[in-house]
Amino acid sequence: MRINYTHYKDMDFLDDDFFVKSMITPTKESEHFWSDLIDRKAIDINEFISANMLLDTIRKNRYEVSPSRKERLWERIDTNRRLRQNKHKYIYKYLTIAACGLLLIGLAFTILFKKEEMPDRPDIDYVQFQSLHRQDAQGRIRIVTEGKQTEIEDKEADIKYDDTGSFTVNNRAAESGSAQTGTITTTVQPQAEKISYNQLSVPYGKRASLTLADGTRLWVNAGTTVIYPAVFPDHKREIYVDGEIYAEVKRDESRPFLVKTDKLEVEVLGTSFNVSAYKEDSLRRIVLVNGSVDVKLNGVNTRLVPSQSYTYTQRGSSVETVDPEIYISWREGIYIFQDEPIENILRQLSRYYNVVMVIPSQSSGILCSGKLELKDDLSRLLNNLSQIASFNFGVKDNEYRIQFNR
Repeated sequence: MRINYTHYKDMDFLDDDFFVKSMITPTKESEHFWSDLIDRKAIDINEFISANMLLDTIRKNRYEVSPSRKERLWERIDTNRRLRQNKHKYIYKYLTIAACGLLLIGLAFTILFKKEEMPDRPDIDYVQFQSLHRQDAQGRIRIVTEGKQTEIEDKEADIKYDDTGSFTVNNRAAESGSAQTGTITTTVQPQAEKISYNQLSVPYGKRASLTLADGTRLWVNAGTTVIYPAVFPDHKREIYVDGEIYAEVKRDESRPFLVKTDKLEVEVLGTSFNVSAYKEDSLRRIVLVNGSVDVKLNGVNTRLVPSQSYTYTQRGSSVETVDPEIYISWREGIYIFQDEPIENILRQLSRYYNVVMVIPSQSSGILCSGKLELKDDLSRLLNNLSQIASFNFGVKDNEYRIQFNR
């Protein structure tokens, strides 16, 4: 008897032996089977992709599910150990069949956010998010909506949303539904009760400011991605950040503002603060300028007062009093540092100037204090810095090799 998958949710797919087996060890017959269902719209494509992602994360032990369900899944996974290397291409094949161009991005937004059936699951799967939305080191500033992509050639961009979800770039309107230079457009069918999420990607070497629909303003540093609703719903305000932002949050007593990263969650009402949470960095830091924020880590809340910094590493978390200007001066093209490891400074410069820096893996133990004008030529800047930090560097094909003097 053939199963009717029409109303299957992601967890229903995971409880289906044939689905699990065909995703782990696909055959021509199983590929044709799922392709045909997608063609006929006989399954919910969002739930189908979500199930694929969940299956992958369960195999990696990333999220917990109920013990009985997890045991059943592992039994099926263990009997089908041969996972094809191109499994993700297999998923994208179905996406291509179901839609074209940037519809993939719209679908990805839908499945990355919280499902009602999984109250304990984080709102976003950062492993899958990073695989789907990698920064293009040589790219342009990019705004992705569910229906189109806007690329900005300028080194800096000022993006502003109004309360309808429309936005302007450097005071020029971004026309909804029409192709612009360097953009791709596709038609997306609206879905009831779905929040329309947008994505801003700022590659290395560039920066942007982003005014959200509620009036909150973000300064977005190089190498940063932000996901946010075009218009916030009535009951919450949430954004997702990979990288660094400085935020001036519009106060709204009825809707606290949440900033979520891969490790931390910051909740505020109306305040100014800096978040540095690059996925490739071992350190995450929240610095409060004014107001108050609650930092949540593994269910534990920490309240910060102005001029306090919350730092998280694999060794644990700490709170200390700091000079906030040190951590927010990047907005003005100035980098201030105090007792900062030279490795951290070099990584910041690598992002800002969009160059590759090969830094020795062993810690130098060198701490630096000072100020850098980020408008200066990088080689001149490194020459000055090397006299303080005692290192040599060489340049070839936009790659800077660093050697510390011991």
